[in-house]
Amino acid sequence: MDIKEYYAFCEPVLAPPGCSNIYPPPTPTPTPTPTRSCQLVKNEICGNIEQFCNGEWEEYWRNFGVDATFTGSLVVYNGSGCPMSVRGVINGAYVFLFSVMNQGQSKSITVSGIENLEIQCLGSDPASRCSGRYCLTVHYPLACEIPGE
Repeated sequence: MDIKEYYAFCEPVLAPPGCSNIYPPPTPTPTPTPTRSCQLVKNEICGNIEQFCNGEWEEYWRNFGVDATFTGSLVVYNGSGCPMSVRGVINGAYVFLFSVMNQGQSKSITVSGIENLEIQCLGSDPASRCSGRYCLTVHYPLACEIPGE
């Protein structure tokens, strides 16, 4: 059989039984995965830090009732002479974030998966007061929908 006869019997796209396929079979077009459409929410939560310099952790913020992953930028300002330690629950586990050692100093961090914020103040006199300010700017998706559902 010469090449002309071969092409007369075999289609180049789909070869019949007995004919070798000289072209790869067509690949099926993948069904696109529906994408979620979410509203991105931004909240700024700020407050004063007022507690004793006794080494106890005080909670200043917690995610209540929002089933979403929070990404946030946190700034803590130390307005007193007591060194401050800052920790949070990040993706289900306590994580030490940073310390703000000196009066008038501030530090910041950006984290993903933050669920709460706690501050500890240490001092030589546990009756002394610790003061400062925190500001947490969080971003999270809300009201997510899959189009057509």
